Amino acid sequence: MPVPRLAWQQLPGAVHAAVAARIGGPYTAADTQGGANSGVAALLHPHDGGHEVFVKGLPVDYAHGDYLDTERKVNPYLPGSAPRLRWHIQAGGWRLLGFDAISGRHADLAPGARDLDLIVDALTQTGAVLAPDIALLSAWDRWGYYCTPADEAVLTGRHLLHTDLAATNILIGTDRAHLVDWSWAAVGPPWVDAALWAMRLISDGGHSPEQARHQAMRIPAFAAAPPQAVHLLADAEARRWQDLSDDGVPGIESVTKGSRLWADFWSPTVDRRR
Repeated sequence: MPVPRLAWQQLPGAVHAAVAARIGGPYTAADTQGGANSGVAALLHPHDGGHEVFVKGLPVDYAHGDYLDTERKVNPYLPGSAPRLRWHIQAGGWRLLGFDAISGRHADLAPGARDLDLIVDALTQTGAVLAPDIALLSAWDRWGYYCTPADEAVLTGRHLLHTDLAATNILIGTDRAHLVDWSWAAVGPPWVDAALWAMRLISDGGHSPEQARHQAMRIPAFAAAPPQAVHLLADAEARRWQDLSDDGVPGIESVTKGSRLWADFWSPTVDRRR
């Protein structure tokens, strides 16, 4: 569920002071959009000309503060497409993470977009990264609820997963795609992120399922995935989004529809002309 969002200037003075001490002096803050898992999100511009910092945070007493814990723990192990965590602080009843700011824009996932090549490169790199030895949810933890016990092996793996590849979580820089917001990092088979990205090509970019499959097949880990495994994950994800829709979560109509189209495309009864 989205977290209630505050503007940076609404934070307690103790937060502003702690951040100023951390970045070495006065700064200007500009609130940013996106980041449904953040209670505050802003781009900070130090007055001394230092490096810009992207800051996101949650109240200390927020019930699902493990979003920030996951990002903090996993950041040292992320591939080069992810921004580096510079610091984390707790002050004024808030916990904050400060990242190297990425100069870029949200990805264009439309068919034929130039961004697709850069995203394929980033997901190819990510698909080769093994998960670190830290506490992370597994793919089975995430999707096993919608499967049978016999399916657990299909969703078991050792690779690091992003799992939330909406267009707003992919920033396009000068010559590369940056995967941001690792709040839902997990461990599992290396093809999972490519499969979830393909679903977003449908919901966020307007691809047909066949076009989305073509893009995903450019990523080696996905090209090697058994079709029945892709169908298992896609169907579980579609059922998850449908449950959220049935619960009244707003603004998810497109991804709910897109996830079902993607799952039905991988049904064993469908000829995918591979």
